[in-house]
Amino acid sequence: MTRATPRIIVTAAGDFGRTAAAAILELLATFHTPVVGLSTGNTPVAVYAALLDMARQRPGLLACIARAFAIDEYVCPRGDPAANRAFFAQHWSTIPGAPPVEQFDPDAPDLAVEAERVAALLARAGGLDLALVGIGTNGHLAFNEPGSTADSTVRVVELAPESRTAAFAFGPEPPRLGMTLGMRELLGARRVLLLANGRGKAAIIERALRGPVSSACPASFLQLHGALTVVLDTAAASGLDSLAHPGG
Repeated sequence: MTRATPRIIVTAAGDFGRTAAAAILELLATFHTPVVGLSTGNTPVAVYAALLDMARQRPGLLACIARAFAIDEYVCPRGDPAANRAFFAQHWSTIPGAPPVEQFDPDAPDLAVEAERVAALLARAGGLDLALVGIGTNGHLAFNEPGSTADSTVRVVELAPESRTAAFAFGPEPPRLGMTLGMRELLGARRVLLLANGRGKAAIIERALRGPVSSACPASFLQLHGALTVVLDTAAASGLDSLAHPGG
């Protein structure tokens, strides 16, 4: 098992969105017509907002993207305002020139077949060039919860209690199931950009980047990826003693 050395960028909290957006553009520029995987949640909100500001100044900023894929979705009514597709409508589709996002359909009559559909679309697109991922407090990537293996693929999953707690926007009964790209698809991306901000992510970032590589913390498999970039604010980096300061 050969561990790679990631590129880690630590920035002030107020600069997190713009720093991460700049990292996305830098990584996109290494491909002619990249296929990207996009995350949702609180972490990328400031990042997409920064891309929106940049795109208003530079039309065509994201025109190079050939395809965009959602990396996960809750199994909930398609029109639920807390669904990931609603997130993309609010935070991604408003960016001038942003391509449409290929998404899971949680209302599909057969969810396993729907997972196979998305897997086939991604395979035909040539896989991900860039995977943009956040990290859960239990170490999940997308909805690859603890116990997920490095070769797990696109599928329907049961959400861990931590993931359901984080889905507070759904109210008292958040979804029990999710649909997700697997670790195989995420680790197969030619570039991975991991984002985390806030002190609540410090412990899991330390575990993911410095702890043992294990399915108990799926994000730890990123230690084996040869082209990993990590953008953290100083609070999220506080567990990485030598990196807990602004800079790259």
